[in-house]
Amino acid sequence: MGGPMLGKVFNERYRLKEKIGSGGMADVYLADDLLLGREVAVKVLHQQYASDPSFIQRFRHEAQAAANLNHPNIVNVYDWGSEGDLYYIVMEFVEGRDLKTIIQSEGRLLPERAAEIAAEICAALQFAHRNNLVHRDIKPHNVFITNMGQVKVMDFGIAREGNGGGITQTGVVMGTPQYISPEQAQGMAVDGRSDIYSVGVLLYEMLTGRVPFDDPNPVTVAYKQVREDPVPPSVIDPEIPPTLEAIVMKAMAKNPANRFQSAQEMKADLLRFLEGMPVTATPVLPGTQAAAPAPPPVRSGGRWGWIAAAVVSVLVIAGGVLALVFAGGGAKVAVPNLQGMSEENAREVLEGLGLKLGEVTDYFIEDASEAVGVVVSQDPEWGTLLAKGEKVNITVSRELRMPDVTGLSKEDAEKALRKAGVTVIEIVNETVEDEKKVGRIISQSPSSGRLISPQTPVRLVVGMEQKKVAVPDVAGMSEEEAKEKLEEAGFKVTVEQEASSEVDEGKVIRQSPLANQKVPEGSTVTIVVSTGPAMVTVPDVRGETESQAKNILEDAGLSYSVTYQTVSDPSDVGKVLDQVPLPGVSVESGYTVRIFVGRSS
Repeated sequence: MGGPMLGKVFNERYRLKEKIGSGGMADVYLADDLLLGREVAVKVLHQQYASDPSFIQRFRHEAQAAANLNHPNIVNVYDWGSEGDLYYIVMEFVEGRDLKTIIQSEGRLLPERAAEIAAEICAALQFAHRNNLVHRDIKPHNVFITNMGQVKVMDFGIAREGNGGGITQTGVVMGTPQYISPEQAQGMAVDGRSDIYSVGVLLYEMLTGRVPFDDPNPVTVAYKQVREDPVPPSVIDPEIPPTLEAIVMKAMAKNPANRFQSAQEMKADLLRFLEGMPVTATPVLPGTQAAAPAPPPVRSGGRWGWIAAAVVSVLVIAGGVLALVFAGGGAKVAVPNLQGMSEENAREVLEGLGLKLGEVTDYFIEDASEAVGVVVSQDPEWGTLLAKGEKVNITVSRELRMPDVTGLSKEDAEKALRKAGVTVIEIVNETVEDEKKVGRIISQSPSSGRLISPQTPVRLVVGMEQKKVAVPDVAGMSEEEAKEKLEEAGFKVTVEQEASSEVDEGKVIRQSPLANQKVPEGSTVTIVVSTGPAMVTVPDVRGETESQAKNILEDAGLSYSVTYQTVSDPSDVGKVLDQVPLPGVSVESGYTVRIFVGRSS
C-alpha cells in the first residue's frame, strides 16, 4: 500500500506524500494538512483488517483514547475517520527516531540519559493514568525521541480505561511479550502498575542493551515474565549505579503491590537519582541473585500450552512458599503490606504481629495529588518472612512547602527556613534604590507555597544599599572629553544632539543628571552636544500682506523688522514690497529679516 497511496487525499484535507513507517496493523505516512498548512502523520489501517469490526473498533479506540491526552510527552492525535474502505488517524508529525532504533544503532545508553528518558515516559503515563487510561504496550518502538531530545509516547492502540472498559476480553493477552507485565501475560485485569513494569523493562534495555527475557517462542517469553527473576543489570554491566538498578528492579517486581504504586512515584525516584539524592527503591544485595530455573516445555501454539505453563508456575511458587514456612522450625511472620497506612497504624500492625517498627525515612512529596503522612514504601517488602522481634523499615510521605520570607531581614528569613527544615540556602546581594529594602529579602526561589524537600536549594536575594557618587561637570567640554571623564568616574553615557547658536559645535550644552548631583554608581548620564547654529533658508514673503509675512517668517524660526514705504498704487498698500536678505539665502535660526511694507501717502 506504498506507491498507490501516495498523493491520495483523505477528507479533502490530508494529502499523503511519503511512507515513513509500517506496523502490524497499519502503515504511517507523512502528509500535508491542506487546511492548516502543516505536516502531519497519517496512520492508515491495513486493508486486510478494514473488514474486521474488532480491528476497526480497536483502531477507533486508539484515536478516541489518545485524542483526549494533551501532554508535551504524548504524541497529539488531531483527527480520525474513514475514506471508502480505508480507516485512518491523523497525528502530530514528530521528527526524530524511535527508542528501539537508537538502542540498536548506538547500544547502551548512559545511565543519566536512560533515567531522563524513563522519567519523561513516567510523566506521560502519569497524565494518562490520571485520565483513567492504561497504555498496556509500552516498548521502545512506541517511544519517540525528537531531534530536540524531547521524549514522546505514542500508539495507544491497545490502551484501555483503568476500570476495565475497552475492547479487549478477559483472558486475551495483548501487548509485546518482551515488555508486558506478569499479570498482563496471564490475561488478568491490569492497572497503571502494569505500565510501570513495562517502563522497568524498557529502562533495563536502555542500560544493558538487551531485554531481560527473550526467546523465539512468545509463550516462553510470557512464561519467563511470570516465573523468572531478571538478571540484575549490574551483572551485565558493573558500571550501572546501584540506585538506578534498584529503581529498575522495583519497577519489575512480579507482585504489582511491590512496584512503584504510581508513575509519579517512579518519576520522583528517577529525579532523585539524577540529583544524586537517596532513592526509595531498595538496592539489590550482591550475591543474593539465584540463577533462574529453565522453563518447562511449553506447547508453542494454542491456549492449552499457556494454561499448562501458568499452572506449573503457580505450583512452583506455592512450593517455594511452603518450603520457607516450614524450614528451620522457628516461628516466622509474614510482613504485612503497610503502604497507605499512617506511621502510627503501621507501628500498631507490626507490634500486633510481634514485629518492630525500624527506621522511618521521610519522603517529601513533589505533587499535590500525592497523599501525605502515609507509608509509601517498606523494607523488607510485604510477604517476606521474618522472625518475631525483627524490624521493618518504612518510608513515610511528608509535605514541605516553601514559606514566604520576602520582606524579612536576612537573619529572620534564614531562621524561618531552618525551622521549616530547609538545609540548602544561597544568599545573593542585589542593589536597591529603596532604602527600606536594604537588608531585606526582595525575592526568593522557589516561590512561596511550592512543594520542596529539605535538600531543595533555596535562593534568597537580599537588598543592598547602592553606592552613590557625584556626577562630574562636563558642560562646555567636547563630546569625547565629556565621555572620557564620565566613563572614568564609572558612569554610562548617552549622547543627544541639539543646535545652538550660543555653544560651539561639538561642545556639551548641558547634562542630566546635573553636575555634582549624587546618583547610584554606574548610572547613565545624558549629555546634549551642540551641532552649531541651526541654519534656515529665508522664505520669499514678497507680495504677501504684512501679517502673512510675519507668520511665514516666525514659522521658519526667523525674526523680522518692518520698514514702511509710501506707495502711489493703492494695491501695494499693506503688502511686502521687498526683503533683506533675499529669498533662498541661508541664515542662522532667529536671524532678523527686514521687510519693506507699502503704505498710502
